[in-house]
Amino acid sequence: MVNLSSWFSVCCILLTASDPTNCLILDSSSQTRRNIIKTAAKRLIASSVVATGIFPQDALAQVTLANDSTTISDAEIKKVVESDILERQFLVTGNLTPRIYRPTALFTDEIDTYQMDQWMKGTQKLFVGEKSEIRLVGDVQVSPEQVEFRFDEDLMFRIPFRPTVALTGKVILARDEDGFITSYREFWDQNVFTVLKSAKF
Repeated sequence: MVNLSSWFSVCCILLTASDPTNCLILDSSSQTRRNIIKTAAKRLIASSVVATGIFPQDALAQVTLANDSTTISDAEIKKVVESDILERQFLVTGNLTPRIYRPTALFTDEIDTYQMDQWMKGTQKLFVGEKSEIRLVGDVQVSPEQVEFRFDEDLMFRIPFRPTVALTGKVILARDEDGFITSYREFWDQNVFTVLKSAKF
C-alpha cells in the first residue's frame, strides 16, 4: 500500500480539520512518532471500506509477468492511457493497464515513490474511487520518449468525514526504446498546503 509514514501527516491534518478531537494524534509531546503513525494507521484502517470489483481478478498478477508484446506503438499507448484516465479513472482508483508498463516501473507523486503494485493497491485504499473524479485537460501527448497529460481532479479520502480536495497538475510517463512505460511522475500545480486548504467535508 502507499507508504503510510509519508501520507500520515496529510491524513492527520485532514482528520484534525474535520474533528478537533483528532488533534491528539498530532501531540508529539505525549507520543513518539512511531506511536503517532500507529494511531493514525489504526484510525485509517478502522474507517476504511475495502473496495471490491475494482481490479480484474488477474490484473495485479500481470505486473510480474513479461509484457505480451515486444514493442508498443505510439497509437496503442495513447489509446490505453486515454482509456485508463477517462474510463478507469486510474489516478483515483489505481485501476491502470499493467501491460503497457515495465514490471520495474516506479511511481512518484508529490509525497513519495512506489513500486507499481504498491501504487495500485495504495491508491485504491487511500481514495474513494466512486466519489472522486479525474478530468483530462487537453489531449494525451505522445512521443517516443514519453507520454504526458494534464489533469483536474477531486480526491475523496477514505478517512472519517470523507474530506475531498481539489487539485490540478500533469503526469509524465517515461518510455523505453520499445515503447513501454518505465516511470510515472506526477506534478501538482499547487503545493501540498494549498491542496489541503481546499478540503471540503
